[in-house]
Amino acid sequence: MLEIAGRISDRLVEAAAVMLLLTMLATVSLGVAFRLAGEPLAWSDELGQYLLVWTAFAGWIIASRRRSHIRIGLIVDRLKGLPRRLVEVVIQLLVAALGVVLLIKSFGLIGRNTDVEWVSLPLSVALVYIPMPIAGLAVIFQAVLQAIEALRGEIKADSSQELLL
Repeated sequence: MLEIAGRISDRLVEAAAVMLLLTMLATVSLGVAFRLAGEPLAWSDELGQYLLVWTAFAGWIIASRRRSHIRIGLIVDRLKGLPRRLVEVVIQLLVAALGVVLLIKSFGLIGRNTDVEWVSLPLSVALVYIPMPIAGLAVIFQAVLQAIEALRGEIKADSSQELLL
């Protein structure tokens, strides 16, 4: 059951990332086209920047899930057996701690920016911070699952490969 939920959530996040990237591409392309026509769109740059932030958070969730986030494996990848598993557990718990900090701090950022509007559109700046608690929760969930996998010995030697789930 957990495996199916993991696959469904993977596909949803990947679909969201694709939609965000395509929307950002369309927004920036519209901005360039209208600028070339001498009628620049005031909102295209700002929307493109905010879509980039959302896309980056979706990418972080995907990279974390695939264990392809930035890490230095020089020492960890040479370890075998129990020492390797324990180091992986510690790494995943640190990643989960970062997710907790992100989750906690994100609500303050959202709350402080609900009454602030974008420069070019009548939208709340709080929208920019909406992906933060989502990413925090996703990263916490993924890190805990990966820590459990490490304890069970279900990790691959090459950290850049996809998970076994």
